[in-house]
Amino acid sequence: MAALLRQGARRIGGPVLQRTQAAVTSPAVAEERRRLVPRLMHTEEQATDVQQQKENLYEALSKVEKHLTWQDERLLQHLAVQVNPRPKDKQWRRLRLLKWVSNVWMTSAIISLASVIAAGSFGLKSYVAEKERGPDSEKQEQ
Repeated sequence: MAALLRQGARRIGGPVLQRTQAAVTSPAVAEERRRLVPRLMHTEEQATDVQQQKENLYEALSKVEKHLTWQDERLLQHLAVQVNPRPKDKQWRRLRLLKWVSNVWMTSAIISLASVIAAGSFGLKSYVAEKERGPDSEKQEQ
């Protein structure tokens, strides 16, 4: 039974598989592979370097936290989310919590503003519709 299935699959997909194998082994594909692999390795090294720089910057800023401007404090909050977890570090936990609270406040402010704008636009539509009807229509309704 299995042999019949294999034979049927070869008959149906044979030409497609041959074209796919030819495309995979073509010189153009091989050249692209040679060019792509070092680029990927280089990108991975850059990502590691960036992560290490984040760790170093977090360490440096956390040591002088009492003398930071508010912009540096925000940067420290952003870095606390991006560095490797440090569950025993109280400052790291506090900064993560501050970042979370900041995100919640910002999200709720955006949602509130959008709600006010939506409600205002609906109110404005009814106000405009009422004005278009004119003052005579109000007297007729009463």
